[in-house]
Parts: sequence; C-alpha cells; structure tokens
Amino acid sequence: MTRSIGVRAATVAAAFALTVTAFGMLGAAPAGAATTNPCKVLKKSEIQQAFGGTVGSGKKGLSTPVSAQCEFPVGADADRPAGTVIVHVMTTGAKAAYTGLKKISSTYVPIDGVANSLYAEKLHVVNILKGDVLVGVQGGFTITDPLPIHFYDDKTQLTDLAQIAAKRV
Repeated sequence: MTRSIGVRAATVAAAFALTVTAFGMLGAAPAGAATTNPCKVLKKSEIQQAFGGTVGSGKKGLSTPVSAQCEFPVGADADRPAGTVIVHVMTTGAKAAYTGLKKISSTYVPIDGVANSLYAEKLHVVNILKGDVLVGVQGGFTITDPLPIHFYDDKTQLTDLAQIAAKRV
C-alpha cells in the first residue's frame, strides 16, 4: 500500500514539475508567503479531526527546486483503513501549474464553492491556488476488504484540509 501511495504522490509531483517546465515558468519563489514548509501548513490535530485514527508526525517527502511535500501517516479507524495524507506546496510556477491542471478536464474538476480549487478523484488530491502558491492535499486510503480493491472516499476531508492549508501559505 505504501508503495502505491508513493507512486501516486510521485506522479502528482511529476505532473506539477512537468507542467511548470512545459509553461516555462521557473522564476523566483513568491514574496510574502506565510510558510512554504509543507509539514507546517497542517497540524496533526487537524488531520486527526478530519480522518480520525492516530496521526503520526509529518516526514519530508519528495522535494524539487519548485515544490516540496510532507507525508503524515494516519492510523485506521472504524470506518477507514490506515493510510497517508500528503501535503504538497508549490512555490514556483504555481499559476502555470494550476492553469495546466485545469486543462486536464478529464482528471481535474473545480470544487463548487471553493475558489481556485481543483479535485482529481482518481488521484485523491485537492489543489488550491492562493496567490503564487499551489497547495495540494492528497489522501491514500486503500480498502482491500471487501474486494475489489478501492479507495476511501475522502473528497470532503481533503477539501476541508486544503482550505486550512491554503490559509497558511
């Protein structure tokens, strides 16, 4: 399960980096961002409130010159299996990346009532553009019983957490 989450996270990060490169927007980091540390835009208590279970400390994940991510392990609860919440903060080329993701309408759709937001159901990620920063919150909760294997529906929780994170960047 951890491997598939890592592969999905790497895919999202690679899509961000590819979009930035494709649009040629590798400029300086934004001025005035409150925090660009993805391990500080959400608190363990906020993730626990959203998902239940025990939340471990965030660990630095995949980082590039334009973005960074933090992974929080989340223990199972009665309604949901154990998994991971990944916070991704893009500080360079965020507007171009957001524009590029919007164009992938078969994957990313706007979230009603949330400005500058996109949700990718298959990737279980919510992205919100705030100024020159793109913040993403991704959930990886795989359910293997009963078969077939499927993912926990976490759109509401991810949207709530992404909105909190966006206020801090």
